[in-house]
Amino acid sequence: MKLAILLFCLAAYVAAQCDPNSDNRPNCAGRANGEISRNFWDPTRYWECQNGNTNVVLCEDVLGVPSGFDPASQKCVLWSEWAWTQPCPDAN
Repeated sequence: MKLAILLFCLAAYVAAQCDPNSDNRPNCAGRANGEISRNFWDPTRYWECQNGNTNVVLCEDVLGVPSGFDPASQKCVLWSEWAWTQPCPDAN
């Protein structure tokens, strides 16, 4: 039961923090190296935290072919495997 309450609170916090009108660029100060975030404005790129800095990563540079970032798997995938998803969890 405690786990369910914790997960609900976490989901509510994430939904409250999500702004679908932004590019979702994180403030990487104090975040772990390698932490990645979806770029809401460009599905071919994602944000990665390194040494407190926010870097943009192009999926084509990762896979060597044109590709998109899949937020569910948190990695770059071929366009044949990519599917658009809502930037923010549904608030309903």
